Amino acid sequence: MEGKIIKILQTLERASSPCPLGYIALHTNIVEPLKIMEALEREGYCRRCPTGDWSPSMSPMFEITTKARQELREVETSVLHVPLSVVAQTLARD
Repeated sequence: MEGKIIKILQTLERASSPCPLGYIALHTNIVEPLKIMEALEREGYCRRCPTGDWSPSMSPMFEITTKARQELREVETSVLHVPLSVVAQTLARD
């Protein structure tokens, strides 16, 4: 997954409730996240909350989907999994 997408999904997961675009922009440093959010929505990684949900900014609110949570965990697990032998070799070189 691309870095911006991972940042957005991590932000949505940490929030654990629907987030307006301003919150997403603030916590990801992405100035205009709407186009990315719409693309993620088309792919099933997030969903737009119904317009009946209240937002102080009146901007669309998004939340993470189960599909995205699963894939995010897989990415984080594969990225964070570093064999002990690699760590030992790196430390031995220093």
